[in-house]
Amino acid sequence: MKALEFINRYLEYFNNDDFESLKTFFAYPLYMNVNGNILMVNESPIEEMKKDSNLGKTKDIEVEVIKETEDQAHVILRNATRYDKSEKYVESVTAFYALRKKENDWQIIFLSGIAFKNQNIK
Repeated sequence: MKALEFINRYLEYFNNDDFESLKTFFAYPLYMNVNGNILMVNESPIEEMKKDSNLGKTKDIEVEVIKETEDQAHVILRNATRYDKSEKYVESVTAFYALRKKENDWQIIFLSGIAFKNQNIK
């Protein structure tokens, strides 16, 4: 599987709240840049994040693989728009993912996201 396919599958599971499957997408410990602080976690942060913020679907997703080799890849989520469960605009996001391949499976080893309000969305 190519890195782009992996990230697209990850985003599909993210949108469908498939938290059990999402756990397998990460290498542990997982390193994350959260508001300028590097955190190390030993379990998937996605379920807690989505429930705490009432996030629903993420749409208008633009993803690009910056570089992919046999065992590592850098992927950018250039832009995406997040909505809550009632489909009201919440925020726009951009993110960076560092991937590694272990035993023929990709894993996210580092992620960094920036959320911002898009003034053009009502």
